[in-house]
Amino acid sequence: MSFKVRVLYDFQGEPGTAEMSISTGETLTVTRTDVGDGWWEGINSKKQSGLFPEAYVERIAASNPPSIPAPVLQPPNPQNSWGESQQSHHDDDWDDDWDDDTYSEIGNNHTTNQQSIYSNEPNQNQLSYSNVDIPNMGNNSIDNKGTVTKKSLNIFSSYVKSGLEGYILSTSPTLPVSKKIHIYREGDEIIGKWEVISNPYTVQITSPKKATKMGGLKSFIAYQLTPSFSNVEVSRRYKHFDWLHDRLMAKFNVIAIPPLPDKQVSGRYEEQFIEHRRAQLQEFVNYMCRHPVLSTCEVWIHFLTCTDEKQWKLGKRNAERDQLVGANFCQCIEAPEKEILSSLVDPRIEENINYVTKMDQCIKNLMNTAQDQQKKCGNMYKREFMKIGESFFALGSAFEQNQQGMYSKASVDVKNIGSTYMIIGKLYEEQAKMDWQPLFDKLYIYKGITSCLPDILNIQKMSEQKKKEVERTSQGQQTVLAEVRRRTDIITYTAFAELNHFQNERDTDLRLTMKTFLQEQLNFYKNIVSKLEDTLQQFD
Repeated sequence: MSFKVRVLYDFQGEPGTAEMSISTGETLTVTRTDVGDGWWEGINSKKQSGLFPEAYVERIAASNPPSIPAPVLQPPNPQNSWGESQQSHHDDDWDDDWDDDTYSEIGNNHTTNQQSIYSNEPNQNQLSYSNVDIPNMGNNSIDNKGTVTKKSLNIFSSYVKSGLEGYILSTSPTLPVSKKIHIYREGDEIIGKWEVISNPYTVQITSPKKATKMGGLKSFIAYQLTPSFSNVEVSRRYKHFDWLHDRLMAKFNVIAIPPLPDKQVSGRYEEQFIEHRRAQLQEFVNYMCRHPVLSTCEVWIHFLTCTDEKQWKLGKRNAERDQLVGANFCQCIEAPEKEILSSLVDPRIEENINYVTKMDQCIKNLMNTAQDQQKKCGNMYKREFMKIGESFFALGSAFEQNQQGMYSKASVDVKNIGSTYMIIGKLYEEQAKMDWQPLFDKLYIYKGITSCLPDILNIQKMSEQKKKEVERTSQGQQTVLAEVRRRTDIITYTAFAELNHFQNERDTDLRLTMKTFLQEQLNFYKNIVSKLEDTLQQFD
């Protein structure tokens, strides 16, 4: 049954595919809604048909109440891309907000129609994946530039009360733990500190590739990740990062998870966007590698190393069935036995809440400044220097009017001034990629961390409140009270260990970023001075 829809946002279809470009306010006739999660097929007023994102349109209400349609049978799909029945293994689907297909190929022995984003890069060891990333907008918002941002959902609102209470009161089942995570204390100054990473490593993201399937109907970008501990390249696309991030957020509510770059609908195949997305994902990966807990967790290592289809499927199912999530994750933590006094902790927690809030606001402000400067470099600054250059160049050209074709040194010198300022304008256009954009990307990571830390500190406060409640009502049950105090201390040690890691990152990684930014600024202005000096010497 067809129906009419109104277009809410502009969408530019990818050339050479079945995607159809649509414009805001346009009316379309929908002919199919079972193309795939997030895609509809329809016809525009010019009788052109094609695919477009469901989230970009709204249904036009019928003037009369519609009759109840007969139930629509789902098209047969006996096999998913793992080679097994979907009906029998719903939990094996790779569904997410972007795509209804599963992760079709894990090993490097499959081929698809792929092309390198850069002409000088060979197309080697690529993986095959499923269809193009399009969001289900149920939990997302979208701006007029095609950027999709997840709503700021409080992950603690739905389960922290029961999960935290169950852990504190030992009503949650005791779960088997394969590996203990150690926290150390260094007097009253450093209440909690994660165990140092014993085998540090790095992961490089390179060679983003565009690939297609189904005769070009579906497109996606795959990024190549190479961990230093294995030197084995794996290929992942954004939807797999998104799945990983969801698993990390579900498991670690007492650890700050770095954010992913926002999802993008329009312009997602442009070379500049793809390279910037790669750099943003690299920042995410770098933070993960430096964190003592996140860098060694099973789902992260599985994400970095798995190249076998069956093993990937098994690891994915294990991650999604993990019971050591939320407050129960604290069962994995081995903290100091020394009890922490509330008189020591409470003022520190309030102090750190104020500190993190202030940091969060200042990071936001600097991000806004960086973004503003980046725009000005590509527009206003470039335009102003080009205008200056053109004015000088026009004056130099005017000098030639009465020279009757004869050489004029004054004319050449003035025109050289104009040319130099036009070159400076072009330098401004490119410079933002060297300093302001990397600074913004780094701040984006820390903005995500400072957004998580208040929730972690509030979990500690909630656990402390629960402990005091038990102390008032325990009526001499010393065994119960001792266990409650112990588990509350573990959460407190964990919160302070995470704060300590954030401060170390601030003093090393963020400080290095500021140094790099300043060095790039210095190099830029030295380059400008050099060009002005060269122009000045031509007057001699």
